[in-house]
Amino acid sequence: MRDTTELHRLIDRVQEAAASKRNRQRGGKAPHVSVGTEDPIIWTVLFGFDARRYFSDPLFYAEQTLRQKLWRFENIADDTRLTLDLPAWLGHYPEYTFLGIGVDFTERGVPLLQEDHPLTREPDLQLLSPVDFATSGWMPRARQWYEDLVSLVGDRLQVTFIDWSRGCLDLAIQLRGYQSFLADTRERPQFVHGLLDFLVEQRYRWHSERARYLGEAAPTTTCIADDWINVPFISPAIFRDFVLPRYLDIERLYGAIGGIHSCGNQTPLQRYLLEIRTLPGLEVSPWTDLAQTLLNVPPEKTLGISLHPNDVLVATPEEMRARLDFIASSCAGRPYGVGTSGLTPIFDDPAEFTRRVATWVGIAREVFGHGARPGAACPPP
Repeated sequence: MRDTTELHRLIDRVQEAAASKRNRQRGGKAPHVSVGTEDPIIWTVLFGFDARRYFSDPLFYAEQTLRQKLWRFENIADDTRLTLDLPAWLGHYPEYTFLGIGVDFTERGVPLLQEDHPLTREPDLQLLSPVDFATSGWMPRARQWYEDLVSLVGDRLQVTFIDWSRGCLDLAIQLRGYQSFLADTRERPQFVHGLLDFLVEQRYRWHSERARYLGEAAPTTTCIADDWINVPFISPAIFRDFVLPRYLDIERLYGAIGGIHSCGNQTPLQRYLLEIRTLPGLEVSPWTDLAQTLLNVPPEKTLGISLHPNDVLVATPEEMRARLDFIASSCAGRPYGVGTSGLTPIFDDPAEFTRRVATWVGIAREVFGHGARPGAACPPP
């Protein structure tokens, strides 16, 4: 039996911080200001550990995740509250393994995705097997990971099971290869429709099995991450003809789509995204044009504006203010939030990273009229 004294000491500290006045004061003002971190890479840099151990040693993972929560709370004064949960996380890509795509990590935490799945050589759907919640890919590992973490923390924290967040487009391109996928949309469109249909069906079945495994009600909403929603890497016509119908199928199956994420240029696709009736808002990624978005998207839709890491880590204070002033004046009168894309230290001195992010958060608070945050420490990552 391993010694869990340090783990429970960390849980005590997290619970104390979560109950603090400082935590309760976070958020509640519009627009919401948040700082995104590039997990797990940021933490391997700041804490100097091997990501491969992080994703294989449950006690080390639990302790380290709580240290990260506390570091973020103590060093980033944005609107993100510290919560009493422990995600049973295995990186951003576990669902790739369910379809037979190999996933690994470097020591730093950079994901390595297999690029030679059998489907890359032959467009044959029989090369794909239905996803089994118990046995496919990392599912045995994911279930054991979750159960080990529950065993470690008991009822002191809420352990959350992994999710299938990737949409059908990202998975289809990884399975088939980018160039082959583009050729397929012209040469064998029925194959593309069949592939995307299969992925949507497997995704929904997996979520239904997940709910049964956790003793929860069937899912009534889902969020989608598809980074290949990115013009010109795909055309608006490809999105309209192949991807949008599948998103509408997802909306029908689940009941609602709560959000769609892509780091890419979504501007030319917004007219189609608006056909998803339950979608409460649209993301404005660093590569999506805000001025055009304001013309394209009705004012009642919430905008989630995400800034490029350079707008925080490289920009001067004057440049930060100019960018945030433009957002504030352009979006006046409509609901929106502002955050950063995933940040990670790019400086030899981690303290410089912290200072830069703190500067950005401070300027954002001034521009958006949030005022000072009593008791808040310096605010980054």
